[in-house]
Amino acid sequence: MGNKMIIAILCQFASNAYGKHGDVHTHFGEWAYDYDTGPEYWFYAHPLCNGTKQSPVNILENEVVYNETLTPLVLLNYSTVLNDASYYLLNNGHTVMMGIQTNSSVPIGLMWKGRQYNYYGLHFHWGENDTIGCEHTLSNRSNPLEVHIIHYLSEYGNFSNALNYGDGLLVWGNIFQIDNTIDESKSPLQDIFNKIDRVTLADNKTFINPIPLKSFVADNSTDSYYHYEGSLTAPECTESVMWIVNHKRMKVTSNQMKNFRLLKGHLHNSTDSVELESLINTFRPTQPLFGRKVYTSVQLMNGSSYNSTNFFNKSSEIYNSTSFSTGSVIKTTIEVLLLCYAFLIFF
Repeated sequence: MGNKMIIAILCQFASNAYGKHGDVHTHFGEWAYDYDTGPEYWFYAHPLCNGTKQSPVNILENEVVYNETLTPLVLLNYSTVLNDASYYLLNNGHTVMMGIQTNSSVPIGLMWKGRQYNYYGLHFHWGENDTIGCEHTLSNRSNPLEVHIIHYLSEYGNFSNALNYGDGLLVWGNIFQIDNTIDESKSPLQDIFNKIDRVTLADNKTFINPIPLKSFVADNSTDSYYHYEGSLTAPECTESVMWIVNHKRMKVTSNQMKNFRLLKGHLHNSTDSVELESLINTFRPTQPLFGRKVYTSVQLMNGSSYNSTNFFNKSSEIYNSTSFSTGSVIKTTIEVLLLCYAFLIFF
């Protein structure tokens, strides 16, 4: 087989690869967790999703750096329910979220490192089975559910304005593990599951009994957490988030998890029509750290503190060197195509 024939075959292979990515332009701007609008393609319409401070990440527990400046979170009315407020569930087509409608002047949120972050909303991430679902992984291990409680820095006035600043948001990630021995009737999530069948379809909304935010946080967890700087985990993937990920786990049963997998969301298919599709695997894959550090507020391993110079550092280098952005893959594919066609034309 001649060299020119080999080059032609390589060109066709590259063209096919690029064609697959090009399909996403048929419904520019839409996004989902699967198909040709999944995380792999988000950056087409949402360039920030191809940034260098993206979330979620894989937290290598033997490489986190102890940081004594990570003070305990001070909760503001997390255990309070507002009597003049309306609490609701909403299926927004991507996840289910809990919102609070209120004109109350009572602050709900938290203080962190001397600054006040106001509560904005919370939502859930889950998977198709009990082994996957949370967005942050711990030493490559996953769990079935992660709750994100979103806050914005009070001094920036509102959520939209806070998006413009690198420290504008604080998202508190709480991970759930399976425990089928717990009493479901006493589970903080049971109030959600009692009404979740009313938001089965995308855009469904229902009002629920007030639930204090403390219900979504593990007990005695305000001083034991991981921290890093990152982004929102869905488009626009804005890199304005101070991430707090709890060390401690909350508990959920396999039976409770089935409720999430009954929900339906929007599927934007290749014909641009909108269909209903099961809302499963509502999580973004972990993203490269690109040199970022993940810190811990407490010393681990009986008081010894891990840092970036320890023995395990090499494994982190290997992990990060094998992580790459979709944008770099597309860029390389286009470069190969140009070289291929130039060779065929001139040689």
